[in-house]
Amino acid sequence: MLNDNPTPTISSIVSSASDEHGIELNFTRTNSKNDGFACLNVEKRGIERISPEDRTDPTIINTAMIWVSANLIVPCFAGGTLGPAVFKLNLYDSFATIIFFNLLGIIPVAVMACFGPASGLRTMIFSRYSWGYYGASITSTINVIASIGWAALNSITGAQTLRVVFNDSLPMAASIIIIAIITMVVSFIGYKWIHMYERYSWIPVFIGYCILAKVGAKYFTNSGMVSHNTTISSNSNHRLKISRILSFGATCFGTSASWCTCSADYNTYFPEDTSQLKIFLFTYIGNLFSMIPIQLLGATVYTGTYTSEKWNREYEINNVGGLLGASLSSLGSFGKFLLILFALSTVACNIPNIYSLSLSAQVIAPIFNRIPRFLYTIIGTILYILLAIVGANKFNDSLTSLMGVSSYWFAIFMVIVFEDHLLFRHCSFKNYNFEIWNNYQLLPISLAAILSGIVGIVGIILGMSQTWFNGPIAKAIARDTDAQGADVGFQLGFIFTAVTFPLFRLIELYFVQR
Repeated sequence: MLNDNPTPTISSIVSSASDEHGIELNFTRTNSKNDGFACLNVEKRGIERISPEDRTDPTIINTAMIWVSANLIVPCFAGGTLGPAVFKLNLYDSFATIIFFNLLGIIPVAVMACFGPASGLRTMIFSRYSWGYYGASITSTINVIASIGWAALNSITGAQTLRVVFNDSLPMAASIIIIAIITMVVSFIGYKWIHMYERYSWIPVFIGYCILAKVGAKYFTNSGMVSHNTTISSNSNHRLKISRILSFGATCFGTSASWCTCSADYNTYFPEDTSQLKIFLFTYIGNLFSMIPIQLLGATVYTGTYTSEKWNREYEINNVGGLLGASLSSLGSFGKFLLILFALSTVACNIPNIYSLSLSAQVIAPIFNRIPRFLYTIIGTILYILLAIVGANKFNDSLTSLMGVSSYWFAIFMVIVFEDHLLFRHCSFKNYNFEIWNNYQLLPISLAAILSGIVGIVGIILGMSQTWFNGPIAKAIARDTDAQGADVGFQLGFIFTAVTFPLFRLIELYFVQR
């Protein structure tokens, strides 16, 4: 690969090669004394289908480990705190809600992961077979926006924690930029380094959270026993309790299901005959044993604000970062080291967000595909840095809204992909022609998916409950209570879309026949 000529040339500076993870762009340099050295190995491949002979990655355990690292992070911890902090549920109700809705939300992520090895296609490209060529452009645009939003919120929680280490002397903007740059480097390089980073980065973070649970245990309590927290136990408040559980459940479902729009992206280099059951189980277990425990811990640690004035004060100042800092303050310098570890753990979550953002951006339109994938990581990083700086002051509201709205979008997206696979492809990948992945003349025309998606949006509007809007059904469920509404937007969006898509698709097939 390196030129033996001592004079530097273009080919000696930038050259292409192919390894077990596809085509790579290798940046090297040479000088007059030696033939140079490789300094960076960047994945060049974008949304192109990975042919069966190029799928030679044997490390199937990676399909579990990537999600363990991506979920053992401060943002998921923060998601657990919303149960008692925002929705005023007691600890046991928060636990039940977290467990139940995450068990449901992880299912579509694990199912979508199975499509990667079988097709060799990234998630948004695979969606062309159900959403159609132009419908997939819409889903990819929404996925880019969602990825930027999640990356911004992840950076805010990491930055809040990092500021606590430096006693608030480090500006929020600087903290966000530090986390974003580390994320960008790994996302820029690509698939191989992402898997390598995610395989090991969770280990010290997991140990840190175990220490946190041990140190803070004496302050934990069932929030229902605290007088200043709203206790929901009487029959008159039963409707209020249901409303809050449904709303918190929507945020939990939105968090866990958020990976379904990119989970196939990280399995496309596995052999075509890889066991679908193994992919499903590894993905499900990887999410299950990381997301649920960390959210349960978040809900539990928040109850320390009821028993400790210091914890409550620090939470008011720096939100989750302050809460973590207060709970580890007794450990001195070692506690600050753990805070740095927690802050940087958000990198493991932002990496798949930005990597999948770069792939989704290429699906939007043919002209977007002309821009190399790794350049989108830079563009996306700049955008989410700006968004994070703006949204840092209203973190809880931003987190709740994004988690809830995400669940609406994922409900529509996944029901169309899965119904098409189940009803019209008969759950068999042999019924797909993966050679036409980029041919708009042979792929579905998108009409059925778009129309059923619009009907799903109507259901979402009827059932959604956010600080800025409450649908009539959401209001009706929470009637005669002090709740703003019961968020059933994702349930209604799912049902409305599921009922109408098969009908529209049958009509589409009858008249268009593709």
